[in-house]
Amino acid sequence: IGFAYFGSMLASIGHVNEGYRYVKLAKDLVHRFSSKEVAGEVIAIATQTIGYVEPMQTTLEFHMQGHKTALEAGDIRSASLNFNLYCNYLFWCGGNMVNVKTKCEEACLFMKQHKMLAFLLNLRPFLSTIVKLIDKEETPSPFGFDGPVEDVLISSNPSAAMIFHFNKMYVSFMYRDYYGMASAAEEYFGYKLDVWTLLNIASVQT
Repeated sequence: IGFAYFGSMLASIGHVNEGYRYVKLAKDLVHRFSSKEVAGEVIAIATQTIGYVEPMQTTLEFHMQGHKTALEAGDIRSASLNFNLYCNYLFWCGGNMVNVKTKCEEACLFMKQHKMLAFLLNLRPFLSTIVKLIDKEETPSPFGFDGPVEDVLISSNPSAAMIFHFNKMYVSFMYRDYYGMASAAEEYFGYKLDVWTLLNIASVQT
């Protein structure tokens, strides 16, 4: 785990090749010693750096492998993280939008069933964007929540709400929706920062 995080940090400050070496070492060690209890987390962290060097499409297979491995080890958090990242990369790789929407909905249901609300909230802006690209009149599934999903999740987890607004701000910027970006930025800066949220957002930014 240490090599994976260290490599990720190196890449985030511009030393991509050095970071890549460390995350590849982390993955090799996990495979060599069959460390399934940490494999899901290592794959999730390492693969984000690998995507800077290898074709992004290769990360899709790695994240699904990480999701499956983490599930087998009972590591629901890492399974959710890998599923979340898989959907994000599938979106940015230009995958078929209907397929991307289906995978995102599967991921959201998985996260709701296992009460991984922070990851669910992280993925919602991307799902909303995909739905709008396919059919502007359609709205994302509420997944059994009473009331708007975002309202329910934001009220239950302020830290996750910050991540939601950050992602919404980023997606709005990418699609040149500057009014939506400004609105999400106001919501984001309206929350009090905490260390774990900052670390999570820093990971998203890299």
